[in-house]
Amino acid sequence: MSTSKHSILSKSRELFEQHGYGKTTLTDIAKSIGKVKSALYYYFSGKEEIFAQIVRDEAEQFWNSLAAEIETADTVEDKLHLYVETRVELMQKIAKRYHFLKKEFFELMPIVEENRKETDRLEKDTITVLLMDYPKYEGTDESTVRFKAEMLVNTIKGLEVQMYVTDQVLIDQKSLPIFSDVLLNGIL
Repeated sequence: MSTSKHSILSKSRELFEQHGYGKTTLTDIAKSIGKVKSALYYYFSGKEEIFAQIVRDEAEQFWNSLAAEIETADTVEDKLHLYVETRVELMQKIAKRYHFLKKEFFELMPIVEENRKETDRLEKDTITVLLMDYPKYEGTDESTVRFKAEMLVNTIKGLEVQMYVTDQVLIDQKSLPIFSDVLLNGIL
């Protein structure tokens, strides 16, 4: 990624965090990097494309952190528990960092969902593979296991709405293992 493109994304993220998506203009972004608005069009078609790239970058970083953490466990069951607990912790951190989304959450959610598709697929694939390695599912049809993996991922993703729209920490550190047990009991 070029230095200019990186600067645009970095400054845009800062401005979105400070002023919100709706109140940040392309002119604001251009001024923040010492350029004119038309210079941004060399890299992006508009503010929505800038935001979409930020979402893709964040989703990739989120997934890389989550996948690395999962790999630190030895057993499938431990990996799944670590997945649930780490995913919730990462979501809570992102919700705090992107507090500007609260007012514009439902407007921006389609952009977020569209630009997280690849990492969502990777996440569901990884959970499917983990479940396929779990002794209970030996010989089980992969489509059944895939459905369970998708339900697990989607259930956890469902917490994002409340986390991003409110300032509430839904699951404190002490309660994460309990939440993980409740969630995984039906699957394991």
